[in-house]
Amino acid sequence: MNAPCLLYDPECPMCLRFKQAIERVPFDQEITYRPINDQDLVSDFPFLSKEDYHKEVHLVIEKDPPKVLVGAEVIEYLAKHNPQVKKLAWLLDTKVGEKASEVFYQSLNKIRQSLQNHCPKCKKKE
Repeated sequence: MNAPCLLYDPECPMCLRFKQAIERVPFDQEITYRPINDQDLVSDFPFLSKEDYHKEVHLVIEKDPPKVLVGAEVIEYLAKHNPQVKKLAWLLDTKVGEKASEVFYQSLNKIRQSLQNHCPKCKKKE
């Protein structure tokens, strides 16, 4: 694995749009993408829990030793590696910036969970 790998749910409209938006954004390094329903995911990333990556966004930075970012950490990482946002990345390193990033992610995750609760496709997966 040479590039960070973003895990996404291809059956969740919000997750799919997030992935599509990220694909259009320039980063100072390549990002790869893997759907969480990929049969090889468990064998490729044995250090991840299937239950966990169904709940929150995960970005695998390194496989050996494993380094995985979850939730708001993914947003911060992506922001710091975008050349346009990098100039303001120092804001994320403050307590206020960290809290803002966390609140932003938590709000998005609540919306995603709400969508899953009302989506017939998502309910069938559980």
